[in-house]
Amino acid sequence: HEAVEAHRAMIREARGIQGALPERVAEGLDVKHCALSLVGEPIMYPRINDFCAELHRRGISSFMVTNAQFPDALRALEPVTQ
Repeated sequence: HEAVEAHRAMIREARGIQGALPERVAEGLDVKHCALSLVGEPIMYPRINDFCAELHRRGISSFMVTNAQFPDALRALEPVTQ
């Protein structure tokens, strides 16, 4: 929940930017996608299945990039959206 609020706070700052369309700013407040590939190996996070399940429960798609170094962890991974 903290990450979603941080995202929304960042988007709210765009309200005063010249050229930022109000409808696009409003659209940006609704988190729809989460990329799980930007820092380290996401499948090594011990609660990755719980985290993905929570994203999906909230209607947020999950996108994961892995280098597949840990085949056992990959096999234990529940399906992600992308």
